[in-house]
Amino acid sequence: MSHESQELHAPERILITGYGGFVAPYLARICTQRYPMARIYGLVHEASLPPQPTLPAGEQEHGKSVPAVTAVAGDITDGARLSEVLLETRPDMIFHLAAASSVAASWQYPAEVLRVNAGGFIQLAEAIRALSAEGIAPRIVVSGSGEQYGLVRPEENPLAEDTLPRPTNPYAVAKVAQDLYAFEYHRAYGLDVIRARAFNHFGPGQREDFVIASFARQIALIEAGQAEPLLLVGNLSAQRDFLPVEEVVAAYLNLAECAHAGEAYNIGSGIACSIEDMLQRLLKMAQTRITVRVDPVRFRPADVPVLCADTTKITRDTPWRPSGATDLSLQATLDYWRCVVAPPVTRLP
Repeated sequence: MSHESQELHAPERILITGYGGFVAPYLARICTQRYPMARIYGLVHEASLPPQPTLPAGEQEHGKSVPAVTAVAGDITDGARLSEVLLETRPDMIFHLAAASSVAASWQYPAEVLRVNAGGFIQLAEAIRALSAEGIAPRIVVSGSGEQYGLVRPEENPLAEDTLPRPTNPYAVAKVAQDLYAFEYHRAYGLDVIRARAFNHFGPGQREDFVIASFARQIALIEAGQAEPLLLVGNLSAQRDFLPVEEVVAAYLNLAECAHAGEAYNIGSGIACSIEDMLQRLLKMAQTRITVRVDPVRFRPADVPVLCADTTKITRDTPWRPSGATDLSLQATLDYWRCVVAPPVTRLP
């Protein structure tokens, strides 16, 4: 079942779990561009059709198409349904993105986050293992997080993949468990799995409970006159490794094509940037003066001063490189929220 070689044939059928989330539509678009003949399936929690991918500013107006994805209903924690989905779609490549992704919410629902993030992978892995005799043996890229490293000392940065994880929130604990199960299933059963650890990423379409989206939404509401010129923030001193979401999905695809089975790979810019610096970049794009106020409610029960990725491994084993287009993506994110809070008026001719 394992692909120890780095040479893979182009996939004919791709399954993306968590298709109703933020990242998956971006991934579907790049998969369509890379593999125009492949069938792409998106596993969604509800039977309803998933939302269309959110294009960066200007792409909809210029008539660029979005990929055709066949939506498949299913719960990532339902092993029986996952077996049915695998037999229906017969994927030769899987991007496992389904997750309870909010760090803030994980403090309220730690058991549920563990059930979805670690238990969901186990259900998927068990379904694949049980169907190996049916020819179901996909390469799997499992989406992890830089949050897994947790309580690291500033001098330990940038963080290599062999850094001891010391997770400090329930989301990170669940992602560490997922990562370890992925490694175990590779070693014990030969599952062809790649463990991706993506650091902070952002872009149009991300929910407002993530820091960049929260800042951009607040700015857009203020500009539209729907909120007073006061932007509420949490811990601005924390330093994180930020990447546009488009670069993260490009990394996932490069890992699927080139990475070694069973290995873990960081995805990041390799640069630690304070949350305050990211906020100031957005404020320079604002169309009005805004006052920033610290809101104690927005602080986490535990936080880490610095998290920054060592990207030596992914840049050694794949062609992927970060582009450094952070400001362009910040502008696109702000423009997205401007359209959400104050949609442009369509004038009839």
